[in-house]
Amino acid sequence: MNHPGHHTPTPPAATHHHTHHTESTTHKAHPLVADRPSVRLYCKAKTDYSLAIRDGHVILAPSNPADLRQHWVKDEKFSHRVKDAEGFPSFALINKKTGEALKHATGATHPVQLVAYKPDHFDESIMWTESHDLGDMYKTIRMAHNIRLNMDAFNGDPQHGGVHDGAKIVLWEWKKGENQRWRIAPYCESSIQRLFQYDFH
Repeated sequence: MNHPGHHTPTPPAATHHHTHHTESTTHKAHPLVADRPSVRLYCKAKTDYSLAIRDGHVILAPSNPADLRQHWVKDEKFSHRVKDAEGFPSFALINKKTGEALKHATGATHPVQLVAYKPDHFDESIMWTESHDLGDMYKTIRMAHNIRLNMDAFNGDPQHGGVHDGAKIVLWEWKKGENQRWRIAPYCESSIQRLFQYDFH
């Protein structure tokens, strides 16, 4: 994606799966969200990659349903009281493995952050919303209080090499790129139960 008018941050180095990432595939969910159904987040630029946590960073990784760091809980507890400028309800995204919530970046072009999730504490910095359908069954995911800044798979457009393993997630103004178009899709519970031998009920 061409981002004219912005200082372009140094592209993160591609990170590849090695044996030292085996801890990512442990099957024990964080107790705060262990009994909650999970969702997968992916962008149109590379649909077989999923939003994940690796080494404390929010990245895209090859989809692996057995990796709980790719499972997120969409918490809509405050959706009735917090809406964005277009009236769309807010939600938080909590990682099923770490119990950390996806937190707003410090500004445009900066990486999205993580913060410990506190179920009974309202924190505006973890509130996100989805846009209307963009016409291709995808939506933007943006800060609830500033819908100009959207989740963006950094340099994930074809002109910059496309999405790679370990691509960082940043916030950027809307440029209409496929790396800014997202889906939040539920995991099939029956499949997850077989993978984890875990009873969700």
